[in-house]
Amino acid sequence: MATADGRAFYVFVSLLKELGVPFSAHLPWEQFQASLVLTTRREMSPRGNVLYYEELTGDRVIDSAMILSSTSRGRDELLIGVDPGHRIGVVVHYRGVLVHEGVYRDPGDVASLLRRLLALSAKVRIIRLGFGNPEMARAIIHESRDILGGEYVLELVDERNTTGGGMRLRRDVEAALRISRRRGRFAEP
Repeated sequence: MATADGRAFYVFVSLLKELGVPFSAHLPWEQFQASLVLTTRREMSPRGNVLYYEELTGDRVIDSAMILSSTSRGRDELLIGVDPGHRIGVVVHYRGVLVHEGVYRDPGDVASLLRRLLALSAKVRIIRLGFGNPEMARAIIHESRDILGGEYVLELVDERNTTGGGMRLRRDVEAALRISRRRGRFAEP
């Protein structure tokens, strides 16, 4: 990170700490080596792999994906696993890196998250949706269809043996993680 801008510094540090990414802070005019430089447009001329503060969206999920994907050499893929139910578990992998996990109660909130995620550039966009609760899965598909269009591949995944023990919220996320790792049958979005 190379910035003297207080607001940019705070945002960068908050995101990097939340993601558990090790970093070092420098002033823009100092010489240093880094795989990714976080700075502002007015403070630094482009050199190497740079992510500018002005490119951040203010959306934690999208910004996390941008930072992690800048240092990842994974496939150009966005993979989303969804475990529908009373609590909807969601995990998001972007370019091979887990960038988000969460639990939602409303299919509309999940559809909104999916819409934001599909703004990320990726050659392949896959949504793997557990089909253990067909009513909730259909609700998510219905909510998502209007928002997302046809810019993704939808796979319906058999949920058997995806839910383990443990705390309820974590269990939903773990189930979504297992769903994201399984191939399903293709469905029309």
